[in-house]
Amino acid sequence: MMEPSPDIPLSAQSVERVKVLEISRQKHPITQLQAQYSFADIKTDGPVQCHWRFHKEHVGLTVYGELKGCLNLECARCLEPYQVPVDLQVNERFVFEDSLTSKDKERELQSEDFYEVLDEEGELDLKDLAQQFLILESLNHPNCERAECRFA
Repeated sequence: MMEPSPDIPLSAQSVERVKVLEISRQKHPITQLQAQYSFADIKTDGPVQCHWRFHKEHVGLTVYGELKGCLNLECARCLEPYQVPVDLQVNERFVFEDSLTSKDKERELQSEDFYEVLDEEGELDLKDLAQQFLILESLNHPNCERAECRFA
């Protein structure tokens, strides 16, 4: 197992966004970042704690994340509020746009072919990535745990 680098220096990071080029230029193959996010459209019990790890690859990078917090939801059946603890694992692969060929765009997809295309000169919006996973998690819990609210 490779030893991760120290956290990205504060001067090189934004809590919500990181520059892809700065991650690519790190000497270590793995870079880490801690962050906390609050969302306008997702109700949480305090900020969501995030631990991000970036693993450089030949044609891009893989982002691993651990999201911890608590969602404040409303039951779709009784409309009462309830909480759902969140402990999510993120594993997203990003491929640099420059590395794609026309052959890559026109073939049968395999499991390793599921990735997001990323501009090497651009930024990676970590808050948006966390938000996508939290929205999906909230959709997995439409009802509270009361017996009369569970769907048969």
